[in-house]
Amino acid sequence: MTMIFVVLAAIPAEATQNLLHWKIAYTIGIVAGLTDILDGYLARRFDLITDFGKLMDPLADKIFTVSGFVILSARGIVPAWVTILILTREFAVTGLRAMVANKGEVMAASAIGKVKTILQMLVLAVGGAIWVDWLPDKTWWWTTMLCLIVVYTVYSGIVYFVKSGDFYMKEI
Repeated sequence: MTMIFVVLAAIPAEATQNLLHWKIAYTIGIVAGLTDILDGYLARRFDLITDFGKLMDPLADKIFTVSGFVILSARGIVPAWVTILILTREFAVTGLRAMVANKGEVMAASAIGKVKTILQMLVLAVGGAIWVDWLPDKTWWWTTMLCLIVVYTVYSGIVYFVKSGDFYMKEI
């Protein structure tokens, strides 16, 4: 779904008068977020949690959320510095996961990481609604949402590194 979202989102606004392609991309993004929540629920409910899922689900979440923030930055909805901070956190935690995996262990997403993903997806949903002209832009609540997601995203990354200090401190 992420690839379809990105392709439709990359089409310039001038291509259609009513932004239909962007509205379809936005709808696909919402469906992707909802199916991710459903997938996690079903995996836990029916005890279908695997090491593959522990590794790939957070990675798929990162690919989707980063794509969304890049698109919203390209469209002027999210400042580039916000997207860069989010990208930095996501790459850093992914690198940490790779280091842990190299030691033969799997670092599953923590509760704080799951909350971060849900909050990021909520911000993407609101930002997407601004993008397709369903919500007003440049309001105090949008700026507040962006500031809060940056703080929580950075905080959650710090928590991962603090909790996993044993893995990377041995390498230094």
